[in-house]
Amino acid sequence: MVYRTSAFGLLALALLVSGVSVSASQRMTGVRESQVNDGINSSRDTQLLAQRGNVNENKWFAGVLQSCTRAAKSVKCSVVVRSTEDLGAYVYCGYDNITRLFDIYGNVYPCGQIQIGNQKSEGDRSVLSSRFPQGTPVKVILTFNNVSNQVNEFDTLELHFQYKEFLRFKNIKLPS
Repeated sequence: MVYRTSAFGLLALALLVSGVSVSASQRMTGVRESQVNDGINSSRDTQLLAQRGNVNENKWFAGVLQSCTRAAKSVKCSVVVRSTEDLGAYVYCGYDNITRLFDIYGNVYPCGQIQIGNQKSEGDRSVLSSRFPQGTPVKVILTFNNVSNQVNEFDTLELHFQYKEFLRFKNIKLPS
């Protein structure tokens, strides 16, 4: 197995020398061997993936929560999603209130707007269809409305893909 010189390659080598298997180290960072060998995993992405509190993956997708910021009574969150194979998928926002943000006080905020590239959808029935090429980063921007200015910490963000389960991000703090 050949690794390109990258932060992941060095991590994998260090783990191999220390007796931890490379496949275990890949599970810990959420990086697939094909991503490393294909060169689509940059040093910056490895650093983002290493922030385990902001990374989630399921059978079809791996996601990195880049940021959540406040704009008046709204919170806008950016998630970079990579698919494990070439997929077309619907990404739900307001549709059935299934993509949601939970604050630490038990309040739930349904998604009010979603943006993928130049596509945008908002409202109670908002959903977008997008193609996710295998391993290619796709930015999904979600906006949650009517969030109290007193709330600066969130327990969970759930991002839902039709028939593809959730990506869940935990322990989210807004910048001060």
